[in-house]
Amino acid sequence: MPFNQALRLSSVLLAAAAFIGLALGTNLPEWLLLLTGSSLIVTLLRTLGVDRLRRVLDRIRLSTAAWNVLTVIAFAGFWVDLLWVSADLLPAGVHFLLILMVIKLFNLDQRRDYLHLYAISLMAILGSAASTTDLWYLPVFLAYLLMGVWTLLLYQLTKESDAGPTPPSLPDKSALVLRGREEITPELFWLANGLAVGALCLTVLIFFTIPRVSAGFGQKGSGEGLRTSGFSETVDLGMIGPIKRDPGIVMRVELPDRTGVQMDRFYLRGMAYDRYDGKSWTTRLSHRRALAESPAGTFTVRHASARSPRPLGQIIRQTILLEALDTAVLFAAPYPESISGQFLAIQSDPTGAIYLPFPASARLEYTVYSRPAAVASADLQFQPALYTEVFAQHFLQLPESSERVGALAQEITRSKTSAYEKAQAIEAYLSRNYRYSLDISPAVQTRPLEEFLFERKTGYCEHYATAMVVLLRNVGVPARLVTGFLATEWNEYGNYYLVRQRDAHAWVEVHLPHSGWVTMDPTPAVSETVGDSQWFALSRVVDTLRLRWNRFFVQYNAADQLAVVRGLKEGTTVVRDRAWSSFSSLLAPAGDLAGRILRHVAEGNVRLMTGFLSFVVLGVGLVVWLMQRKPWDRRRRTDPISRERAIIAQIYHGVLRQIARNGIPKPRNATPREFLQLVQQQWAAAGESVSTITELYCRGRFGKVILTQQEIDLAYHNLRQLTLLDPPLR
Repeated sequence: MPFNQALRLSSVLLAAAAFIGLALGTNLPEWLLLLTGSSLIVTLLRTLGVDRLRRVLDRIRLSTAAWNVLTVIAFAGFWVDLLWVSADLLPAGVHFLLILMVIKLFNLDQRRDYLHLYAISLMAILGSAASTTDLWYLPVFLAYLLMGVWTLLLYQLTKESDAGPTPPSLPDKSALVLRGREEITPELFWLANGLAVGALCLTVLIFFTIPRVSAGFGQKGSGEGLRTSGFSETVDLGMIGPIKRDPGIVMRVELPDRTGVQMDRFYLRGMAYDRYDGKSWTTRLSHRRALAESPAGTFTVRHASARSPRPLGQIIRQTILLEALDTAVLFAAPYPESISGQFLAIQSDPTGAIYLPFPASARLEYTVYSRPAAVASADLQFQPALYTEVFAQHFLQLPESSERVGALAQEITRSKTSAYEKAQAIEAYLSRNYRYSLDISPAVQTRPLEEFLFERKTGYCEHYATAMVVLLRNVGVPARLVTGFLATEWNEYGNYYLVRQRDAHAWVEVHLPHSGWVTMDPTPAVSETVGDSQWFALSRVVDTLRLRWNRFFVQYNAADQLAVVRGLKEGTTVVRDRAWSSFSSLLAPAGDLAGRILRHVAEGNVRLMTGFLSFVVLGVGLVVWLMQRKPWDRRRRTDPISRERAIIAQIYHGVLRQIARNGIPKPRNATPREFLQLVQQQWAAAGESVSTITELYCRGRFGKVILTQQEIDLAYHNLRQLTLLDPPLR
């Protein structure tokens, strides 16, 4: 491919990579997406030499003054967008930037136009970087980097060609056309790709060594979080049910101190509610206090004095990557003792819920240490419990309910003595005698609890939790309703729980005299078939890579960079070990997936074995074919005669296209000399140029001679002169 065409192609692809980054990272209007995408496609087809499209564009080509007017109109539209439509600098600037890109794509006539397009593309890729932290940005950035290296290299090569000597009779502005015979060789191909790899390595080195800040002028400062239910100060019965069908990811929870597949259900506590009015739950303990920070970045939720007389369970360390939600609640396993992360402040209420001062606009990563409450042996025996009046007002409060609810509670717990036995009896009764279902009419119910217990006997998790709390309070056992998430989907490749919207859940916390608050869940377990096919495994591998991307790039902070610097000081061995550990963790999901496939093969899965062996055979065959044929080296193995024949043939076909545009098509059976006579008869002004090129074409194409450099220059010069002639008179 000639340098000129390659430069135009790489420039268009550079702009396309920047546009894809903006399209995926920002919410662009549909008309702007369609306009910019169509402009890129049209420019790309024109660059690849689609003659019909080129002729159409030449007919509707606008003047420079018209494009300048459109630019002024776009600038005025930018201020309208900034002040009234978007009312934000970043989206308004992105819209204006894409309009400038469209205008410039149709005006790549001079070298400075290419520079303008490069500047626009650079601003576009920076705008997409400020708009997202997702994994998809990595391939977009790599594509932009590769095209950027190619574009700068080709731009410099064509610049050198411009500066080279030209024939005396050739105008200066035709120099670029003259040097269009310069083509991309295999050496240049590998050189450019090597420079791209070197630039990427240098970028990674700078990323891991130079400190950076997490905010900037173009950084997104606000955003709408993922919509959730059940984490406000009011929860209606049936509120959580509608989101149980949403597979959107809410958080990922790593358990660094645990290994192997986690088979048990893992609760992530959000908020607790103490008052039920017959239709809705509310919390009267909503006043929050600021948590003390010690040491830097660690906030204490529960002090040792508050838990000392109670039995202590095994401590659980969780590293949670939480997506941006429309709630300020932070989630953790019951019951959190400390939380650490990049927080300015953390708050807590009397029920142990943890809050940010306001909802976060970006995903958060934090570490929580939790310790579940264990049931004390003293609570397994009957002991009368005395509660303060304030405590009873909050956790023994009952709505105006029918006598049937109280009678049912007494019937279930008639033979039980201790509070824990009563709680176990009610939990077992609800989970065995009622059915869990999401197919419930969303119509407003006047007495939802009674309808659930005595009529419908089918409900969501909040129906079960509400029924258990009310039944317990009817027999004098303090209880409260809790909302959060129940994690059941374990990612074996990354060793973490994947928590989705559909995992939103409600359960019960029962207060025992010696154990404190204990978690219990009356909702029957619902088996959700996640799937064990290789497609589901591949999706878990991809999600693991997303988590690694966030860990090693998005959340890589100054403390991590200082650790790398210390590692450099400690010696190359430590650095090598850390680099290998990071590299291994990134490739571990793919290795685990390959191991699973091999295990299936070893177990005798015939279909999978056949597919795996076919894939291996095809891969080996492709490698052998490439090594034998070496298609990338085809140009290197062509002799000089073939190369010169291709060049003069390309010039002659350019002559045929130019003459056809002026209404003189070449007859199919006419020889080059017969067609020359036809041109001399119908277009005398072009006779000399066509005669020179035809003579050179016949010598180079059909003769056994190699055209000299001066002859090829002469052919290009006559082609250029032919394009400057006036069309023949009709």
